[in-house]
Amino acid sequence: MTILQDKYELLVEQEDQLLTSLRTTTAYENAMFQITQEQAGEIDLPTAEKIIDKIHEYTEELRLDLLYVRLEKSHVAGMLKLTAF
Repeated sequence: MTILQDKYELLVEQEDQLLTSLRTTTAYENAMFQITQEQAGEIDLPTAEKIIDKIHEYTEELRLDLLYVRLEKSHVAGMLKLTAF
């Protein structure tokens, strides 16, 4: 494998990991909504809001990382195409 091919494979792995992380944050958001509904009388809403804010911040970080990885992956794919000729 060439350096570019190795880099592309690494980016594919990074993309997969980021997608798994994003699915995990979505699952935890949904769990929070369910818990809040089921335990509405016992939940301190301002605290729940702070928790969901942190989950949202982390989700946005992951999404930005995913955009960068996909951009770099596209660039590497283009470079591989150019070097194939």
